[in-house]
Amino acid sequence: MSPHYCTDEPGEAQGTHGSVLVIVILVLLAVSALATTMIFVSQGDQLMAAHERDSERAYFASRSGLSYAFQQYQAGAITPTTTGAAFDSFGAGVTEPLKGAEFTGVIYDASGSTGKLFRIESNGRYDKASRKTELVFQIVPEAFKYGYVAFNGAVLHNHSGLAGPLFKIESTIFSNGSVLVPENITLDGSIVAGGMVQVDIGSTVNGDIFANSLVHSGTINGQVKLVTAVSELSPGAAIFDRLDILGGKYEWYNGASMPGSVIGGGSITGSQGSYTIQNGDEFRSSIFRRNGSLLSNPDVNVVKFVSPPKLDYKEMKAEADLSDATYFTSMSSAMAYLATQRVNEVINGQSVTTIRVGAVGSPEFIYVAGDFLLTLCPTVPVAVPPACPDPGVPSLYVDDLASGILIADGFDLEGGIYASGNFEFHGPEYDPTYYPAPPDYYSLRINALDYCLPAIVTYPQPTTGTVASWTPNDTPVMTGGVSDLDIRSEVTPHEGFVSLSGVTYSEGETHVHHTESADELVTFNGAELGYEIHNCDWFQFTYDPMVLCTQFLVAGEGTTEVVSYRELR
Repeated sequence: MSPHYCTDEPGEAQGTHGSVLVIVILVLLAVSALATTMIFVSQGDQLMAAHERDSERAYFASRSGLSYAFQQYQAGAITPTTTGAAFDSFGAGVTEPLKGAEFTGVIYDASGSTGKLFRIESNGRYDKASRKTELVFQIVPEAFKYGYVAFNGAVLHNHSGLAGPLFKIESTIFSNGSVLVPENITLDGSIVAGGMVQVDIGSTVNGDIFANSLVHSGTINGQVKLVTAVSELSPGAAIFDRLDILGGKYEWYNGASMPGSVIGGGSITGSQGSYTIQNGDEFRSSIFRRNGSLLSNPDVNVVKFVSPPKLDYKEMKAEADLSDATYFTSMSSAMAYLATQRVNEVINGQSVTTIRVGAVGSPEFIYVAGDFLLTLCPTVPVAVPPACPDPGVPSLYVDDLASGILIADGFDLEGGIYASGNFEFHGPEYDPTYYPAPPDYYSLRINALDYCLPAIVTYPQPTTGTVASWTPNDTPVMTGGVSDLDIRSEVTPHEGFVSLSGVTYSEGETHVHHTESADELVTFNGAELGYEIHNCDWFQFTYDPMVLCTQFLVAGEGTTEVVSYRELR
């Protein structure tokens, strides 16, 4: 009988089944852990999504704060300050649209006395999320967009007819009244005038003309459009002639209720037309984009009066008190200071005496209460000019502080000047035979542009109070008859070169009159503002948009330009 071996098959099945059970349990544990992880991930995603939604709502609340502050500024309901004017969304009319979000913020005046540059910071919040944004914007006043701005009238005057290409105007011209372009002048720019523009024979305007009427015998290489002229009324005024699309009230300026006509047979290469402004129109009066650049084909349908800037006397005095004490209550004290600023130097091998005020990077601002009349007598007499006192010895000149006469060959100023009376400058007599001016030497040079200062301002002070209490709103109304700015050549053969860089502004007439020689060429880079603007002969002018930063001149209506936008956090 053969031996019998027993097999444990049931045992093997039980062992296999036990292993499967373990595996199943492990799989279940893994799936459970994965499911738990997925639940946590899902919950985290939901939390992150919820936080992202809250953050986005906070961001848009912050943006709403920027818009709200800007709207409040435009409506005059909030006045920016250097320390910041606060605003928020807690008012009933503001909080409701935000649906649980809110904003708080501050609007700053970042421009000092100019009132042109502003910064808004807005904090938006929703639940626990917060976002902060910033908007910087500036107001570009109409008075600073043009090179020439005449609040009454402008005249270009070529007395000799010989200045030719050296009498160059590269600028636009604005006048509330008339503009005269006499014979043999080329204007590389456009003209906007509330009154009549006259272009005489031999003269060329390489731009457009928008005016109430035109008398024309020259050449206009642009369009001509005749329009009406208006000035804006104060809010709430009852009597008005026209309403714009926004409900702004206007009256006719100088009675210019209808476009005039074109008189004369001059050449006009562009289109011609006319327009009378109607109620409900969009009043288009600017030839510029918002950033101050020229439009290629401006659509102007009305000329709007541009108000003269006001002055911040307190800030001008504060600037004058910095560094050298250059706030003077009389012209003689100003002259006594200038007499101490004479330096002897050699330029291109020639010895000269220069009145030097300020230095590169360290400007001085001169404030003179009253007239500021400066006549320079050359250090080497060649003939006795009538303005230079002669004590009886023809070879000797002397200072006369009370009359504003100083012995010097040039006046060089890094900075600017304010005078409450007239400013008048007469350079020394330069005679190429006896006393030639050194090349590149200026009888008058003022650099104000680099420092955002005005080059020369002549405007009366308020009649009551003191400089410590005056505000821009105390600025006297412009009449055109008080404070003039004159830079005139009155000696033969010439007085020397003049260089002006910055803004000039006169309550009366600005008259730059160099008519003797190309050796007394006036080079002007910046802008001219005044009741009357009158420039002659040996003169070159170029508008520089840097004048937008000029301090102390507080201008009115302008266009808004966004400088920058960013999220702070």
